[in-house]
Amino acid sequence: MKRIIKTLIIVFALWIAIGLVDYFRVSSFERPLFSFLDVENSYCDGGSGTYNGLGYSFDIKGNFMPEDEYPGITSYTYYIFGTPIKTSIRD
Repeated sequence: MKRIIKTLIIVFALWIAIGLVDYFRVSSFERPLFSFLDVENSYCDGGSGTYNGLGYSFDIKGNFMPEDEYPGITSYTYYIFGTPIKTSIRD
């Protein structure tokens, strides 16, 4: 029983760590590492769209074309289990 509890705690801690890494990267207006772009519902600019992780997601909009003057993420909305948590826009 103790082994199962320890395993669950480790899995939960890894999930939290992965989610935090993605959250802090996106809140710094960088692309997430562990979330995957939903290609079917993405834009044709090379990076805008919905990035899905394990229980969390980001709706990201940005300038990802080579000719864009200010490249990178311009705005995002962060969701946990489908509930919007935070929205931010780059100045």
